Amino acid sequence: MKIMGRPLKTFLFLCFVLHNSFGFSQKSWTLDECIAYALEHNLGQQNQTYNEAIGKENWRQSKRDLIPQIGVGSPSYAVNYGRTIDPITNTIVDTKYGSGNGSLSSSIVLFETFKKWNTLAFQKIQFETSKQATEQYKYDLAFKIMNLFNDVLFNEGALSIVTEQQAINLLYLKLIDSQVKLGMKAKADLYDIEATVSTDELNVLQANNRLKESKLALTQEMNLPQNDIELLAPLENQSINESLLGTNAESLFNNAQKFLPALQIGALDLMAAKKNLAITRSSFFPKLTFNTGINTGYSPNRLDASGNEMEFWEQIKTNTNKYIVLSLYIPIFGNGRNWSNTKIAKINIQKADVDLKQKEQLVYKEIQKLIQKNEALFAEEKLNSKKVELKELALTIAQKKFKNGLISIYDLQVANNEFIGAKIDQLQMRIQFNIQKKTLDFYNGDFILPSTIQITNN
Repeated sequence: MKIMGRPLKTFLFLCFVLHNSFGFSQKSWTLDECIAYALEHNLGQQNQTYNEAIGKENWRQSKRDLIPQIGVGSPSYAVNYGRTIDPITNTIVDTKYGSGNGSLSSSIVLFETFKKWNTLAFQKIQFETSKQATEQYKYDLAFKIMNLFNDVLFNEGALSIVTEQQAINLLYLKLIDSQVKLGMKAKADLYDIEATVSTDELNVLQANNRLKESKLALTQEMNLPQNDIELLAPLENQSINESLLGTNAESLFNNAQKFLPALQIGALDLMAAKKNLAITRSSFFPKLTFNTGINTGYSPNRLDASGNEMEFWEQIKTNTNKYIVLSLYIPIFGNGRNWSNTKIAKINIQKADVDLKQKEQLVYKEIQKLIQKNEALFAEEKLNSKKVELKELALTIAQKKFKNGLISIYDLQVANNEFIGAKIDQLQMRIQFNIQKKTLDFYNGDFILPSTIQITNN
């Protein structure tokens, strides 16, 4: 049994290894792939597309409102009891009888101070606004994904740094432990390095938890049905781009005005407010309406010259009634409601104009802040790069001094912590530069939203 059991256990072990190697292998995601997936699966984005579809249908209906209305009075049959007036013969009937009728009518507004045309233009503007709102949501979602993506990169880099530090301190622990046993070091040094190793374990645990949290936030925003994700973006590729220096705020703002959805929405809101004023003013003017129709009916009380009941189709022809109506409505007094609505519409125009100027001001200020922050980061990164070099050199010297017994483990740890802090600062600055570049590209019109089709083709 033991001989037969060993191959079986080996086979099951190999199956387990192969299952973990192939069944649980994860795809590595680029930033463009994360954005494209989110644009396709994010629930908020899907809901925004429904708002756009509603705006489109409202616009289409405003076109159909220009077409005359045609109504068919469905043929009806009624049974009357007791004393009543026959609508066909206009006579009083005391007996039970059945009658029927039907009609066809059409109506069209000939003149309403172009209210329907202005409504059509208004709905088209509203549809364009919903399209721009969808586009703005896409950009907002893309930048949210980008920030979460870079959060994951930063936390991965921070975890790598503290893990590397932990490995170094573990080597020091072995070295000092052997030196204590040989009597070359005091036990106080061993206690210090043990405390440092315990701190390293906590730092690694916290860094790993922050990494998991950032990955979870990214997958949730993408609506990806998994909690973990592997990113394809080596940290060494996150470099500083000097070409962004010297960017002019005025030229960048002029480019943003041409396409930026938020500014386009502001301009469309102003146009919509003006069209709404034209629609409101139409209530002061006369309304001319044209109506036409035809109706007929049947009654058993309708008799011919011989006193016999007329045949059904003969009655349908004989009882036919046609009409043409041209009606004019002139508003005279409406409790001041029309004047009030007109004043509100004018105020809404002024409000929309101020809102647009405010949006332009906010965008311009944001661009100025981006440029200033970009220049500040570039200057800080240069100084920090030099700081990293010096701290690394200081750490190397401290390590040599420690091996020769010239400094304590505490002094070594101070030098080591300063070097780690400088490396994390450098990592954070490079991540921020990556975000800065994408943001400035966006305002310059060079940021293109990726799609799953483009990624597949590439």
